[in-house]
Amino acid sequence: MSFSFDQILPSLQSFGLWSYWIIGLASALEAFLVTGIFIPGTLVVIGGGVLVQQGALDYFDLVWFVAIGSALGSEASYWAGIWARKGIQSRWHPEQSPVYMRAERLFQRHGGFALILGRFLGPLAGFVSFSAAISGMGRKKFLLWNIASGFPFALVLISAGFFLGDAITQLGPMATRLALFAGAALLVLAILWWLIVRIERTLPFLFSILRSIIQAITENPDVHIWAGKHPRLANFVNSRFDRSRFGGLTATLLAGIATYIIFMWVGSAVDFLNSDPIITTDIRLANLAHAFWTPEMLWIFIHITALGDWRVIGLLLMAAFTVLLSRQRFDLVVGLTTVVFGDLASVSLLKWLFNRPRPELAYFIETSGSFPSGHAAISVAFFGMLFYVGWRLKWLGPVMAPMLAVSTAFLIGLSRLYLIEHYLSDVLNGWLVGAFWLVIGIAIAEWWQKTHPTSIPVLNVPKRLATGLVVLGLLFGAGWVVATYNKARNAPTLETKTETITKTSQIFTVGHAPTSTTSILGSLLEPINIIVTAEDMAVLSTGMEKAGWIQAREPGLGSLSQAAMSALTNTADDNAPVTPYFWNGAPNDVSFQRPTDDNSLRERHHVRFWKTRFLTSEGNRIFVGAASFDDGLDWTLLHHINPNIDAERDILVKDLQKAGVVAKNEMVVVSSPHMGQSVAGDPWFTDGKAALLKLR
Repeated sequence: MSFSFDQILPSLQSFGLWSYWIIGLASALEAFLVTGIFIPGTLVVIGGGVLVQQGALDYFDLVWFVAIGSALGSEASYWAGIWARKGIQSRWHPEQSPVYMRAERLFQRHGGFALILGRFLGPLAGFVSFSAAISGMGRKKFLLWNIASGFPFALVLISAGFFLGDAITQLGPMATRLALFAGAALLVLAILWWLIVRIERTLPFLFSILRSIIQAITENPDVHIWAGKHPRLANFVNSRFDRSRFGGLTATLLAGIATYIIFMWVGSAVDFLNSDPIITTDIRLANLAHAFWTPEMLWIFIHITALGDWRVIGLLLMAAFTVLLSRQRFDLVVGLTTVVFGDLASVSLLKWLFNRPRPELAYFIETSGSFPSGHAAISVAFFGMLFYVGWRLKWLGPVMAPMLAVSTAFLIGLSRLYLIEHYLSDVLNGWLVGAFWLVIGIAIAEWWQKTHPTSIPVLNVPKRLATGLVVLGLLFGAGWVVATYNKARNAPTLETKTETITKTSQIFTVGHAPTSTTSILGSLLEPINIIVTAEDMAVLSTGMEKAGWIQAREPGLGSLSQAAMSALTNTADDNAPVTPYFWNGAPNDVSFQRPTDDNSLRERHHVRFWKTRFLTSEGNRIFVGAASFDDGLDWTLLHHINPNIDAERDILVKDLQKAGVVAKNEMVVVSSPHMGQSVAGDPWFTDGKAALLKLR
């Protein structure tokens, strides 16, 4: 069964028509000043443009949803400004917020046109609308500018997503697996960093408004009357927002966060226990990760995953204790201890309760349960607390600390997925467990610091030197473990699990395997039109070579550069790389090509082959292939194909027969006659038949 990108990871496409409402809601929430710092509406709208390019959504329908959604969000920000101007303007100081002042300057300089400019500046859109209300902009004038700003925002961002999707479709398959995986990881990190910066810049302003609102509520006469009637409840509520002690506002916020994490964890655990699609998605993603294995990426992620090893954690914990005890920061020592041991106890208990087997394709041999991921949990709990300690000691800033914490946790979790030591649900659940204990550790550290104040001792030079040497020694030990990290590995699987079938075409007729290839994004491409049975891959390669077909090189920076130069200069490159296609979730194992009489890379016969798990009753391996003819090259250096792909199938059959390597030849029906598009958008048609060849 084939699967596409939207089946591997949750995406907007899986929501069908609800995607319009979700994207419109995201644009509305980003335009509202309160939620704009958390909701990346701009990215969601661009993602909607990608879905438009993929044919999942309609362009103009999405424009209406996005334009109306962003206008409604700005409308809410405008009314919040009106209410603020009437009720709490004397209690807060907007000049203390750089974000608000930036929006104010933008509005004062450009007037109503600032609503159009600010719309493209993420969370600034809500603050511009808020500023318009504070400055006294008329209701009708704001309404006209607000409506006028929504449509350019929708048109530009959806179009940007459309062109981005087109670029991914055309250039994505030509990238190496290393570049694709690394690019996706960097993109996620960039989004996380962007969110952290947005939150850090905007929170002070929101807190100032929140404090002003609370003050306005407490001074309301009706509230005083209610408090007189319910003194106990009023005192309890008032104490929850008391900023002078830990049990007040600090404890309230931390308790709220911890409760939210618990509910998320319970939901994820229930989904795991009751949802077959989640388990299926886990397995599909693990198989896809295995297809992306390269020696370079394995080497990188082996050393990244070593950061979560118990030896590294133990040495870093001892180094942190040495520093904190020398400074008598017992609050941070208690918090760090609680985080580490609480996390380890929880993970051990959960692994025992769920007892989920490890993935079969795991790189290392692991004996503990798979759910949840201990590495993912400790990456959030320990490293998050470690960077919190760095912030408390004023070694890290309020932005750098969360950036480092998020990056470390993300990379360690990603390493567990890439090495297939865990499934996706294991890692997500582990992150939640770690986040819970991180909040608990921070709460205990804050409570201890409030209730056990201590002065920082002044260390003399010998003590500082001794402390430094101990810490350096421990850090060196941790670094040595990471540099030399090695564990018992699973025996490499030379052959996948095989299945013997009596009739070769059964792999399609009974639904064992897909009849079409796909792109990296899951779009259906050319069908399978060649089926070869041979003793092994060597026999297939030898037969193709005798028929005059040359094996193509693997895509890489060097091979792609050479191919691009050959295409531009219209010269030959007989073993140039072929754009990777996917079949049954895996990229083609091998590809072959034969030059034309023009001896130019711009035109070539080529075929991609996949090694299946199926064997014939005679013990021969079954290979499936997709043949087509490149008949031109566009400005993006992407080949276009001849629409008659059946003719290319017949040419390959004749070449193999002429070489005398075919023992048996017949045509089998794989699918009904149909049409489709190539990765470059070229139309093709097929009679739905495949050539079944038995090689000598």
